[in-house]
Amino acid sequence: MRRPLITRAVGRIKIGLQSKLFLGNLQASRDWGFAGDYVEAMWLMLQQEKPDDYVVATEDSHTVEEFLAVAFGYVGLNWRDHVVIDKRYFRPAEVDNLKGDASKAKKVLGWKPRVGFEQLVKMMVDEDIELAKREKVLVDAGYMDAQQQP
Repeated sequence: MRRPLITRAVGRIKIGLQSKLFLGNLQASRDWGFAGDYVEAMWLMLQQEKPDDYVVATEDSHTVEEFLAVAFGYVGLNWRDHVVIDKRYFRPAEVDNLKGDASKAKKVLGWKPRVGFEQLVKMMVDEDIELAKREKVLVDAGYMDAQQQP
């Protein structure tokens, strides 16, 4: 599984394995949601008598910059000290705002997300700090180069 780029970098920066994170458009806005909530929605869909199409989303969007502020702030760091904007990471066909309408899933399935944006970001950061700590043990023991990504 590919680790989320931002929280992976936050963990590595906090533990001292890297100092910078290179990103593109910080104003891109996304509907960030917890996979566990989406799995619950899928299970509810499977319980229906008749198959149907649903949008599963938080109906709340946040920019990459907001994500950075929560993730770095959670570990006591200022994202501006570590993030470098690099034009190479701007997407030519960038969609400015992605936000889903889950009203049908809420009405028909009785589903709603349980994990909010800040809680989700903090969960991801906690996991990636633990991963970075294990990685640092390997780096300190000489089994791995800090520049090498696990």
